[in-house]
Amino acid sequence: MGALDDLKDHGGKIFKAGLTDDSRIHLLNRLYCVVVLIVFVVIVSAKQYVGEPIQCWCPAVFEKSHVAYTNNYCWVSNTYYVDFESSLPIEREIRVDKEIEYYQWVPLIFLLQALLFYMPRMVWKRFGGGSYINVKQILRRADEAVFMTHSERDEALNDIVMYLDKYIKVRNCISSPYKKMEKVKTKMANAGVHYGNYLCFLFMVTSFLYLANAVAQIILVDAFLGNDFKTLGFHFLKSLFSGKSFEDHLRFPRVTFCDLDVRQMTNVQTWTVQCSLPINLFNEKIFCINWMMLVSMVLINGTSFLYNLVAIFLPFRNRNYVRKFLDMEGIRDGRPEESPEYEETLQHNFVFEYLRHDGVFLIWFVSNKTNQVIASEIVIKLWKNYVKSEKFKEQNKGLGIEMKRNNEASNT
Repeated sequence: MGALDDLKDHGGKIFKAGLTDDSRIHLLNRLYCVVVLIVFVVIVSAKQYVGEPIQCWCPAVFEKSHVAYTNNYCWVSNTYYVDFESSLPIEREIRVDKEIEYYQWVPLIFLLQALLFYMPRMVWKRFGGGSYINVKQILRRADEAVFMTHSERDEALNDIVMYLDKYIKVRNCISSPYKKMEKVKTKMANAGVHYGNYLCFLFMVTSFLYLANAVAQIILVDAFLGNDFKTLGFHFLKSLFSGKSFEDHLRFPRVTFCDLDVRQMTNVQTWTVQCSLPINLFNEKIFCINWMMLVSMVLINGTSFLYNLVAIFLPFRNRNYVRKFLDMEGIRDGRPEESPEYEETLQHNFVFEYLRHDGVFLIWFVSNKTNQVIASEIVIKLWKNYVKSEKFKEQNKGLGIEMKRNNEASNT
């Protein structure tokens, strides 16, 4: 029981990702799919290197050492498949065309797939630093604040708001020793990905890479196997729903043939032996699961990409999402009055000039990774800070106009 408990604990740690700085769909790709593929590698490798992946029926004149040599030779040199209703082709070229070339490389294929599933994560981690903000640290601090006391939570959220406010100010700061160059930089930033759009753009690029990866893997596995992998799952599902047992001897033959050339003094004698490939019993089922996993990830990643594309970049979606949290303040106080016109303008500027796409994206991240209560409190604190700063600007602007008028009056 102790060993079983240890196994459960270790397995739980593998599948429990904890707090991460990527979405659930991204986590599904770069963690759970990778774990499944590593399990495939272990299963197939155990059969190949611990058991006997191939057994050939050799002539009676072969001694024990000859049988072992034949098995090893046929395993590394490829075998070919001919169904028992057909006769063996005489031409060597036809036999070569019928060779099965994938079964020795199945563990490496799965390892390559696991690496490809993780590569978009490497892109997110590598270029995420270009936003100048530690997303994971914000999420960790917000997660810690969930079960804090009121005063501790208020202090933690103030730290997050202060950090976000400084990030926004640094992000929006464009300076240059030359005014003309500063205007050019501003125009380029407004149209580029670094002016409040960097995190969103990187997130969408990463989401697209996960989608492209799943599609590309179907094509790559089909090219590696060379046996029409694209339609494997359809045939499996058809057999499943029709109540028939699925045995794909064309793609994963159990019995194959191998040509063995043996040099004897002045001549070369060719032996044709019949071989059994029990490893294909596992390969058939594993590649069916692999096909269903890849097709499922294409559908999931495609749906997620389109949804995020609409949710992140449609202007009214950002405005409505932030306004939901702002309206919660009025609902809590029992005063859901309609905002005056100047406040509508202020809210619009708060979303599109202050927060922008990246700010709204970070709030959405906090809401999904912790809860909406924490996200709403962060939005309200950011809003109050923004209103204070805007009122301060208006007061300074009015004071500046009044001082200018006084100076003009004194000069006249």
